[in-house]
Amino acid sequence: MMRVIVNCGPCEQFIAKCLVSIRSQTFSDWRAYVTVDPCGDKTFDKAIQVREGDPRVDIRQNPVRQFPMLNLRHAIERSNAPPDDVIVVLDGDDWFATPDALRIIDETYRRHDCWITYGSWVADQPDIEPERSGRWPSYPENTTDFRAADWLATAVRTWKRWLWDLIDEGDFRDRDGNYFRVTEDQAVMLPMLEMSGTDRARHIQEALMVYNRSSPHACGLTRCEEMLSNARYIRTLPPYPRLRERPAPDLVQLHLARRRYRLSGSAGLL
Repeated sequence: MMRVIVNCGPCEQFIAKCLVSIRSQTFSDWRAYVTVDPCGDKTFDKAIQVREGDPRVDIRQNPVRQFPMLNLRHAIERSNAPPDDVIVVLDGDDWFATPDALRIIDETYRRHDCWITYGSWVADQPDIEPERSGRWPSYPENTTDFRAADWLATAVRTWKRWLWDLIDEGDFRDRDGNYFRVTEDQAVMLPMLEMSGTDRARHIQEALMVYNRSSPHACGLTRCEEMLSNARYIRTLPPYPRLRERPAPDLVQLHLARRRYRLSGSAGLL
């Protein structure tokens, strides 16, 4: 099953496109978990309206703003996704570019036996941002130092739940111990890319998402310096050792595996 995690800041104007694009998918084995941060607009009300009672779409609003990193963690927990389910991340102001997006992701996992995927997108305003702007290449084969390499793990980002469970929760936090408010994509993807290696990570060439460059609330506009600072910090953290095989699926083994891999060459974070 696909578990689509949707984080919403102020996106009243765009959440309808986002949820309609999810509900229109040709791949039917999915559930969506929408988290709305209160930002003084009507994103939550609009999301409820667009859901139209569809039981596959779970929508919750936080009492206070928590930002994407903590919202992502909480949404994955509330999804109760088993280890082999695929987590798919889509911001509430973006939307799938095609009704076949989830089907393409599912076929990629089945065809390549991968653990994680990253992809390609097109901008909502190609006259301002050329459509090819999200057509980034894949990481070169046998890349190992992902933190020193150019950042290529762009949307749509997906991964197996069990791989997520191997990330040390402390790596979701900044120097002061607070959850990242932005740059959560690098905090999440870099450990999983390191554990997967290029043979278990797959780049999807087809553009699966429309990236919203129109919103005045985009973090690239409102929190640019914080994004750059977080990225620099994340890239100083010790890398995760390469995972040669999938650990046993029960939680005890997952936690034992996580501790073993964090102790091996990563003791500085413990």
